[in-house]
This record gives sequence, C-alpha cells and structure tokens, in this order.
Amino acid sequence: MADTEEEARADVRRQAAAMSTGGVGALKPSSTIADAVELWLVQVLSRAKAGSLAYSTYESYETAARVIIVPRCGGVRLDRLTVGRCDRILQRILAEETVSKARRARSVLSLICGYAVRDDALERNPVRDVQRLPTAPKKESSLTPVQINSIRERMQLWRLTRDDGPRPNYRALIDGMDIMVGTSIRIGECLGLRRCDVDMTTLPPTLMVNGTIVTTVAEGTHRKNAPKRSRQRRGIALPSMASAAVRRRLALAEPNPNAYLFPTKTGRSMSVSNYERLLRTFIGDERDYLVELGVEVDEYTTHIYRRTAATLIERAAGITLASRLLGHANEQITRNSYVVTADQVDPVTAEILDAVLGE
Repeated sequence: MADTEEEARADVRRQAAAMSTGGVGALKPSSTIADAVELWLVQVLSRAKAGSLAYSTYESYETAARVIIVPRCGGVRLDRLTVGRCDRILQRILAEETVSKARRARSVLSLICGYAVRDDALERNPVRDVQRLPTAPKKESSLTPVQINSIRERMQLWRLTRDDGPRPNYRALIDGMDIMVGTSIRIGECLGLRRCDVDMTTLPPTLMVNGTIVTTVAEGTHRKNAPKRSRQRRGIALPSMASAAVRRRLALAEPNPNAYLFPTKTGRSMSVSNYERLLRTFIGDERDYLVELGVEVDEYTTHIYRRTAATLIERAAGITLASRLLGHANEQITRNSYVVTADQVDPVTAEILDAVLGE
C-alpha cells in the first residue's frame, strides 16, 4: 500500500499503463535495491542456464551484488535512488575498499538499475550520470630475457635439497612460463591446451588458442571451448623456448588427442587456482632472490608473462603486431593495459630529424 496519496496515484497510473502493454512488472518504485538484486539475479541465472551468458559471469555478478552492494545500500528504495545518492554510495566504496571494487560495484549497480528501468520501477538509470571513477594504476612491470632465464634456472633448483615433503611440480611451473611468455596466452588458455591444439610438424610449430580453463560453483573446473573472448581464437607460431616446453608436455601427456598438456593425476586439467598457488609458493620461497634479480615481486603473477610478451614484441615490431598476438580488438587496449612504456625513446628519432633538418 502506498504511503501517500501521490504515491497511490502514481501506482494507479503505472498499473493502468501496464494493462495496455501486456502486464505488470515485479518491481515498484517503492521496491528496494535488495528486491531488485533478487529479481535481476534470477534473470541473469536464466541466461546462464540458456547458454547466452557464462556461469562465471553470473557468479561474478552475484558475488559483487551480495558482498558489496546489498550490505551498503540494499535497503534504499528505488524511488529514492538519485544520481547524487548513487554517487555517494560509490564514492564511499572507493574510499573504504579498492578502485577495482568500486568500479565493479558501479558496473553491477548500473545493470541492476537498468533492469529496474525495464521493469518500469525507475524512469532512468541514475548510475549513468555519476562521476567517473579513477582507473586502477597500470602495472608497469615486465620481465627481461636475463630475468626469465634466471627465474627458469631458479625454478629448476627450487626445493631440490629440502626434505620437508615431496618436491613441488616445478616442471609445470617452468613449462607454463615458457609457453605463456612465448605466445602471450593467458594462464587459463595455457592450461586448456590439449594434444590436438598443437602442431609440431610445421615450421615453426604452432598452437591454436581455442579454449580456456574456468572454475565455477555450478560446473566446477572445466574447459570452456572458447578463449576468454570468442573473437580471440587464433593460431600462434611457437618460438623455440615455447616449442621445447610444448614438446616436454606432449611427452608427459596421454596419447588421446584431447589429452591435456597440464593434467592432474586423474587426467583432468590443472586448475588456474592450483597453478597460481604453485607460483605464489615459489615466489614466497625465493622472494629475496627475485628482489635481488630486480623483479617487481608484488606484481609477479602469471599475467606478467603476457605483459612481457606484449612489451617485447611492441618494442621490436610495433604495437600492431603486439595487439594481434594478444588477440585484442584494437591497439589501444594493448597500449593501455599491456605494453610497458620504455623510458628511453628509440634513438632512430635523431636519425630521422638529422635526415630532415640536415646536420
């Protein structure tokens, strides 16, 4: 029941409009953000079950809504959700959490409000007019060839002389690094490689990026038969260090064409979380050595391998080729997020100016 006469009149007008357009929405202006979240997630889950949305995306939305949005503003009524109020909610998240959490909250809250607009509970989406949030600082670290070789040697010796349990799977750690640096593929795409995805008979050998390993609550760890973005399917020629790593993985893999190159003992693919946990353990054990080597340890994740590949290719052959190697839709994505800016401008600029201006 409406609290005021004006609200009652508005509800009558809304119902009258709905009768001429095929039904009444489940939400009302007096509904709360928590109400909208509940109904919106049902719709998103239906899309995931129908296959038009990845389950991992649904779970990401659900986590952001449950952990960030509902605890902070779940009781706010939709008809009280102004641009200013949305802005204050997001600015508070930014102040108390991280930039990435605030940006995630903005994205999900906008989707929720968009759903409320479609359900006639909001006239417009107020999140669209909030002030822009800052972008997360660009990670600038990459590895040099000397660092890569030194890390590989250190991984080979990792825990070799310790007797406090079985030696970790250092071989998978090395081979994964060599493949990711040599191809720019992501960790999930690397772990998703199967025998049938590589061709060692060509010169140079090639691999096809056509799948990735994902883990969701609903489906567990499994191979998604497309890269992170479907348009990023691509064949990549292997440099010698990556082809050597692939050959080592092939020697360990089952003869089945669909056998994974990074399998568990049961033949399933290694999960991304297990590989990343293995890498974190190595970094924790060898932190002092890595710092002495000049590695930015706090930025050392599997993503540094992709950034390294992009940076090395861009410096040698330009941004266009680097962007194509990474599978990006445009070069600006590569430049903004992956290529590390060189401190020293290419000295060829002096040669060009000398040629134009004369000595």
